[in-house]
Amino acid sequence: MGRKKSKRLLATVVAITGMSGVGAATLHAQNFGWGFQRKHISLVRKLPPTGHIDGNSFAVNVTGAGSDVTSSLEAQITSLLVKNDGRLRSVSDPAKERPDAIIKARVTAFDRPQMQVKTEQGLELGKKGGPLQNQQVHEWAASLSVSFEAQDVRGNKGIAADTVTSKFDREYAVQAAPPAKPKFGSVLGGYIPKVPLAGGAPGAMGAEEREPNAQELQEALIKDVAMQIASRVVNTTETVNVFLARGSGLDDADTLMENKQYTRALENLDTMTPMGKPEEDAYRLYDLGVANEALGYQAEDVNKARKYLQEASIDYGKAIDAKPAEKMFLEPQNRIDTALAHYKVLSDEVNQRNAKAAAAPAADVLTNADVISMVQAKLDQANIIDTIQHSTAKFDLSAKGQVDLAKAGVAGPIITAMKTKARGQ
Repeated sequence: MGRKKSKRLLATVVAITGMSGVGAATLHAQNFGWGFQRKHISLVRKLPPTGHIDGNSFAVNVTGAGSDVTSSLEAQITSLLVKNDGRLRSVSDPAKERPDAIIKARVTAFDRPQMQVKTEQGLELGKKGGPLQNQQVHEWAASLSVSFEAQDVRGNKGIAADTVTSKFDREYAVQAAPPAKPKFGSVLGGYIPKVPLAGGAPGAMGAEEREPNAQELQEALIKDVAMQIASRVVNTTETVNVFLARGSGLDDADTLMENKQYTRALENLDTMTPMGKPEEDAYRLYDLGVANEALGYQAEDVNKARKYLQEASIDYGKAIDAKPAEKMFLEPQNRIDTALAHYKVLSDEVNQRNAKAAAAPAADVLTNADVISMVQAKLDQANIIDTIQHSTAKFDLSAKGQVDLAKAGVAGPIITAMKTKARGQ
């Protein structure tokens, strides 16, 4: 192949690969990409409960919608409670066996999954290397709202009550037919991106490569609502898949988060010069929220965890304010608000316990004078030694201190017990 012909071929390859799919859009512009271009990370989300089941048995009753929804929701709540708290068991017939707690739930609103066909501009490569063409997308939307009340049957008191909602609104690019074999043969063909095989359920890693169906979305909503209810009464742990924003300047931070180096990613994003336009910087703020959220779930100290989650909430809120039209910003904001509500309850409980402990009067400290007083009151030696062993003590066991004890009539075994206590402390 001649030199001029090679240059023309290389130029054609670069032009086509630069325009294919949304590759051109994601190389520099900030967004989430489409399908296989999207980046995910998995976060282990730990939520402390806002209430507590004191006993070890429970029953679940769900009403207010079709049997396909109520029966599935009952089963999901039951499964999650048993899975996350090993001491709990389900009572299948409350009429025959009285449970320690009962959870009553009612479906208040259910918008079944619906799909609409839309067109996005400039997302598909035109034929024969022409300009980018419009891309057809499928938009799926659905929502489920459930009010519930968890009641302690034996204690006749409320455990938790709330209305929880799960919403789904996402777009999927319609997969185009594979391109015809290029005239240049296998050399050029190797540069054309391949569409990955479909796989994964909604909410799973890789789910964006496959468009879900209505039944899968319905089950995803039910599972999400069940988790929200279960998390109110037991400690829960779940793996959530979180998208990362992409584009110029964000790749290094994304790589750090993919490697679970969240502190370094936070520093990278925090020290980065904000992007010129608010709608572009919104994606940096979103990634900041992801890093803070990840650190919040990792923190062992509840107040430290709450601080990270509060920062994440602020970051997500700023991203939404900068670009309200970006639907991908809404889900993490709802997720972090739920987590903050849980950690606030736990943080308040911990702080109250610490305040009570700090305000409690200090235990009486046993001194030489106290021992002398017990001896002079003619308490028997065994009782005096027992008191020394089980009290907080501050003895003067210097030579002068021991002489003063002996002059006051304190016997040798008692002084020995005082020394043993002092050494032990």
